[in-house]
Amino acid sequence: MIRINLIRGKRKKKKELNVDLLYLLLPLLVIVIVFALYRSASGTIENLHTDIRKANVEVARLKKEIGEVEIFKARKAELQQKVDVISSLQTGRTGPVKIFEALSASVPEKCWIDSLSIKGDQVRVNGIAINNYTIANFMTALGRSGRFRNVVLGSADKTTVSNVKLVKFSLTFNAVRN
Repeated sequence: MIRINLIRGKRKKKKELNVDLLYLLLPLLVIVIVFALYRSASGTIENLHTDIRKANVEVARLKKEIGEVEIFKARKAELQQKVDVISSLQTGRTGPVKIFEALSASVPEKCWIDSLSIKGDQVRVNGIAINNYTIANFMTALGRSGRFRNVVLGSADKTTVSNVKLVKFSLTFNAVRN
């Protein structure tokens, strides 16, 4: 048999959301989320500070190495300058030697050189000879040596040295550089 209760009795109320509990849990949830974000951000900040310290140490090390490299570059430039000076001296050393060698081979007997000056390729010789023929032979020998060109007699004056009559002369010519 079926029973039907027609008496209106207490109805079960639908459960309503407890607002008091929500007001208590919501701030707590917000605090937990903010705390988690704070911990995450502070961890990130600490990692970044650690990276910055490492980078600063690396920068200091690299600055030291750059300083050493600059010292090496300055030292290299100084040594290169010294090598260049030595090289130019070596090249310049052979020029006058060749000029002196060719000049001494061209000087005839009874002819003496008093002074010699070299400015670039221009050579000037002052000397004394026994006569004009000796000076002419000297000029011809200089021209034939292949080391000198444009041999020009500047002056030839008679002079007396120890009661001997001689000729004082001056020559200019160009040295041929090889």
